[in-house]
Parts: sequence; structure tokens; C-alpha cells
Amino acid sequence: MNPMPPPTATGRDAGRTPYPDLTLTSRRVPAHLRSFLPAQTRAGARSTGPAQVRTLGLLRLSTYRGAARSLVASADGTSEPHLVLGVHSFGRATLVRGDGTVSRGPDDLFVCDGTVPFLLHEATPFELHLVRVPRLALAVTDRQARDLTGRTDFSGSPVASLLGPFLRHFLDTLPEYAPRTALRLAATITGFVGSLAAEAAPDPRQQEPVPEPAGQQQELLDRVRSYVDARLGDRTLTPATVAGAQHISVRYLHKLFEGQGCTVGRWIQHRRLEEARRELAAPGSAGVTVSAVARRWGFANATHFSRSFRAAYGMSPREWRSRTRQSGAAGSGAG
Repeated sequence: MNPMPPPTATGRDAGRTPYPDLTLTSRRVPAHLRSFLPAQTRAGARSTGPAQVRTLGLLRLSTYRGAARSLVASADGTSEPHLVLGVHSFGRATLVRGDGTVSRGPDDLFVCDGTVPFLLHEATPFELHLVRVPRLALAVTDRQARDLTGRTDFSGSPVASLLGPFLRHFLDTLPEYAPRTALRLAATITGFVGSLAAEAAPDPRQQEPVPEPAGQQQELLDRVRSYVDARLGDRTLTPATVAGAQHISVRYLHKLFEGQGCTVGRWIQHRRLEEARRELAAPGSAGVTVSAVARRWGFANATHFSRSFRAAYGMSPREWRSRTRQSGAAGSGAG
């Protein structure tokens, strides 16, 4: 798609700057995006800050609202890879990023690489929700993530047709949830995103054929997953040891998981984090240290565990344990 300038005002707005009241904050807008701004605001343009920021488990939700203007969403400075989902409650905008432009209205989902700035020309009064999703929380390959963030047209996508309206209605009325409930809801949203990424899988003709019938592939995949689950605490668990135990090549193991929308290594880490999170929330684990939990589930040290946990769930292991204890105490008191 070829880049194009923002639409020209017509009717009673003719002759006026299309987006005169650009919200300014501290960061410079990158030059390749600044060129899409009206000349009057181009020189001093800064990135736009959200009107409201909330958290839902591992997700961070930012809401922008106001009169027609240009918004720049800049990289947030984190080194952790993440995706940004966007959906309008109302309004219509032109999304500008490195691969061109596309028009977005209410319920029209868009997905961007969170480490790359993008710009929105809001043509009317609007309310916009952006959802930050850590990559580690998505069991998808790097290629699938790139394909997903490169998509501009989600028309005809059964997953996007569900996810866009769901996000809009959900975020418009988002109450305060207990930590466990919030994490489950966040997992539901990330599950949708994973399905959306799987939709964008590369053309099968570009992949090497897998000789086994589908039933045998699924049986092998089930065996691999059972093998991994039984050995999550083993720090020597790697794709090579898994493949060796199943008498298959590492290359074939990766190909098997690619068809399921994730990598072997990411699946192992995802399962370790899930089990560690479950143990930290268990009532009987109050006397168990975070370091002990990390070791039990195969992490080399507490620092690596805490960093991975925060990247996946948006909080430290200690914060998660504290929140789930408070939630349990509140539930017990209410009863």
C-alpha cells in the first residue's frame, strides 16, 4: 500500500488545518511520521500521552479521546517485544506506519509492532483503545508475529470480526477485577490474538511438507507436550533433548510446533511460567520463597524468572502473590 497524506477538509472545514490541536508530550516524533503531519504542527510535534491507563492482568490498556487531531504512539522505551492492538469506540482515523496507510473506524481492529512508532489521523471526535500485549504471553513464532503486525486488512477474518467488537464493548465498560479474574480475562484476549496470528500463517506451499498424516502428527504432538509437562523442573530440558526422547530431529520438532503457532522453546517457558504462577497463588505456598518456586519449575535463577514473569504478566512474582492473597482474603471476608 502506497503512503498518502491525510484527507483534505471539505465543506465548512475547508481551508482549516485538518488536525490543528495535536497533543504534545515530551518525545520527538520520528521524521518518517512527522512528514505526514500538517505543516503547521510538523516542527514541534511530540508523541501523544494517553488520557487513561489501566491494567488487566498482563495487559496494559491506554485510552485516548478528544476532538479530531493527529496522535503519535511512540515506542515505550521497553526492551521487551510486544504488540499493540487498537480499536475505536467511536470516530474514524487514518493509520500511518512504515508500510503505508489504512482507514480505521469503530470495531476495525489494527495490530502494530509496539517497538515501532505509528501515527493516527483522527478525522472526527474519537475514543481509541490501545492494548499492549507482551510477546512472551503469545505462543506464536516470530514470523507469525511479523505477518500479523504487517496485516492492514482484516476483512473476512472470523477472529477479527469477533475480537474487534469484543474489545470495544469490554474496554468501554471495564470495571475493577480481582487479580485472578483479570489474569483469566487477559489470557482470553491473548488467546484471541494467538488465533489471529495463526490465521496469518504463511502460504503452506512455501513450507516443507510433513510426511505423517494429521492424526499421527497430533498423537506425536500430544506425546511431546506430555513429555515436557512431566519435566518442566529439569533445567536441561531443551528442544534437542525433547526431540531425542521422541526419536525425531530437532528440525522436525520445530516444524511440528510451527504448525501449532508457537516455538518449542516458547512453549516450554510458557508452561513453566504458568505452573510457577499457579503455585505462587496457591494458599499453601505462603512459606515458599520465590527463588524456590523458580528453581522448582526449571529457571536458572530468580532474576531470570522475575524478568520473564514480568514480561509475560505485567507484574513481578511477588506482586502477583500479594494480589492473589489479597483477593483470597477479600473473598473469604465477603463470605
